[in-house]
Amino acid sequence: MKHFTLPFVLFVTFIAQAASAAESSIETVLRIDASRLTAMIAGDGVALGRVFSDEVTFVHSDGRAEGKTDYIKAMTAGDTSYEDVKTSKVEAKQVTSDVIVLIGAQEMRKKLGPDWSEIKLRFMSVWRNERGTWRMIAWQSLRPAGNSVVPKK
Repeated sequence: MKHFTLPFVLFVTFIAQAASAAESSIETVLRIDASRLTAMIAGDGVALGRVFSDEVTFVHSDGRAEGKTDYIKAMTAGDTSYEDVKTSKVEAKQVTSDVIVLIGAQEMRKKLGPDWSEIKLRFMSVWRNERGTWRMIAWQSLRPAGNSVVPKK
């Protein structure tokens, strides 16, 4: 019975370490995403540049799509500002060891040009570990329009 104990302990230790690593990656991505929101509010293009992959595609709730350079340029030009950004209902899924998907909701005040508006969004973001650094590779958001229940036939 003793020769089964060591392999079993090693197996349990390996599983615990793997689970801990997955939780740690998710916690890291959540922390970096919080820093992204701080950078958005501050209009900090340098910080946003560190968060986004060079290959990021940012799909806005109105359907526009931008790459990294255009998104950061728009965020730092002064025409767009954010306040009171609150993220909630976040579900994090580690798809592979190098890919994490976040799905959640956000509420914020957004200034586009001279006008401020209150916005509620649902979002999905995809994060990829790029040589040891987690970066956002994709973002898509939408404004919920209500119930989309399929009618019974």
